[in-house]
Amino acid sequence: MSTSVLPDELVVDILSRLPLKSVCRFKCVCKSWLAFSSHPYYRQKLPRTPAGLLYRQREPVRLPWSLGTSIHLASLPGKGSEIDTRLNFVPLRYKNSNLEDCSNGLLLCYQGGGYKREEISNAIVCNPATQEWMALPNTEPGPPICSTDLRLCFDPLWSQHFYVFKFQSIPHLTPHIGTTTEVEVFFSEDSSWSDCLWETEHAFVGDALFVNGVLYVKHLWLREILALDAPDTSAQGLNSRIVQLPGFANDMFNCCDGCLCQASSVLCYAKQEMDGCVVRIWSLEGSDKWVVKHRVRMADVFGRDNLLSIDTEGYWHFDYDILAFDMERELVILEYKKADKIISVSISTGKRSRFVKIPKKFTQLYRSLFYVPYYGEVPALVR
Repeated sequence: MSTSVLPDELVVDILSRLPLKSVCRFKCVCKSWLAFSSHPYYRQKLPRTPAGLLYRQREPVRLPWSLGTSIHLASLPGKGSEIDTRLNFVPLRYKNSNLEDCSNGLLLCYQGGGYKREEISNAIVCNPATQEWMALPNTEPGPPICSTDLRLCFDPLWSQHFYVFKFQSIPHLTPHIGTTTEVEVFFSEDSSWSDCLWETEHAFVGDALFVNGVLYVKHLWLREILALDAPDTSAQGLNSRIVQLPGFANDMFNCCDGCLCQASSVLCYAKQEMDGCVVRIWSLEGSDKWVVKHRVRMADVFGRDNLLSIDTEGYWHFDYDILAFDMERELVILEYKKADKIISVSISTGKRSRFVKIPKKFTQLYRSLFYVPYYGEVPALVR
């Protein structure tokens, strides 16, 4: 069947289901297919190329443990830094907001953090690629000793609307019970906050990722993730389930428990094997089955087999941490702690290249965010 009889919408829909590498090859098929990659309407549907790693760095005028508010972008090798992450397009009152989260090209910035009794009136969601933004409306302040964690959820292949999940943890009156965490949701569709839709006594405040309408949040110390389905505006509760993470237990290790990523609307997970000489990458097939997709030899990357060290408290840790990985470009992003370097490693060849220089003590690892620009329309955002 000749492709000339297929409508453009159908051709783009087919191409959007392919890996990024295949789409790049198919740009050479004909002029019309090449034009799809630059057309403003079709471009948002095709696989997008990551630009680099977002981070904040410590500044001399601040306390030793605090971070500056400026957002920086460390570009991937071969990528320019044309994206202005300084957010010069937002009003001055929001310029000193902290980078809280990033989801498929949108950023969530927030003047807050830790224990507070503030209303969420200084939180914004913005798109640096299109220089559009919106301020989140106020919500009721929590108790004086509560802590709040905000998670931005946006997936343009699933919906043009975004969500913000608010995890508000309150210490329980009985000390040995711990905390109670309530979850509220902001809907960009009608710019409203829900009441409490879900609560738990577990510490789900780790790394998070929004994939195909589901928010996955890692437990703070257990090897499991919480899966919360995105609700509609009339929901009275959240559908949830627990997914166990693969790999070994971290009982004797002082390190982060792996890294989440997505590929073709599928949740993926990367973690070192016990000796640190191999990084294993899984994909989540179905609701709870992990399948190994890749094994990347770190011994070849670093030129040695000993990639473990022990600290003064008797805990083992790896000489490197996994910051992010990109299945489409077949890259794993690592922080090589001994040499103070951020490097990218090819999943297929094992070859490595260095990122643009990132200052020492740049940020906490869980705030290092992989950035993929989005140039499409988000109805709630305005210039």
